[in-house]
Amino acid sequence: MDIFMEYLVAKKKDTKDKLIIAGIIAAGVVISLAMFALMLILALAMTQSENPIGTFTFSIGFVLVLFLWYGAVLLINMRSIEYEYIVTNNELDIDKVMSKKGRKHLVTIDVREAACMAGIDDDMHNEVYRNPPPGVRVLDYSAHSANGYTYFIDAPIDGERTIVLLEPTGRMVDALWKVNPRNVHRRAE
Repeated sequence: MDIFMEYLVAKKKDTKDKLIIAGIIAAGVVISLAMFALMLILALAMTQSENPIGTFTFSIGFVLVLFLWYGAVLLINMRSIEYEYIVTNNELDIDKVMSKKGRKHLVTIDVREAACMAGIDDDMHNEVYRNPPPGVRVLDYSAHSANGYTYFIDAPIDGERTIVLLEPTGRMVDALWKVNPRNVHRRAE
């Protein structure tokens, strides 16, 4: 029997995201003010020399400021991140969806090869999550939402031992448990 499930979670903006957005806005304001000051100085210098390029310079500068803010809005929207979990038979794919437009494939995990999958607060199985051995990558693809339940999965990805954090649905965990019942530990309801 083939298994196919999809689930999309929106990543909650953390302090780092808010600081990046504030930095983008601050940089946009500073660069805009500097460009307007430069345009004003050039326009005044050109009009005093009776050169008709003064108004053209101001117009070009204004268009450049508009492009600057368009780029700033695009960068801010790129901080709107969703993770899509896709279960297909024994594979778990995780994709990153940015501003509901761009998609980037992050990892593919063969659940049959997973050493452990459990909730991060499952004290019987989360020792590897709480104290990862040296050289183990930890990838956080969870939403950090208050209503979600975060799992970790310890599995080889591209030949390297990796711990991945995610927030799958209960049905997804049940489907993954059927693939690897010894190492997938479901949450006790």
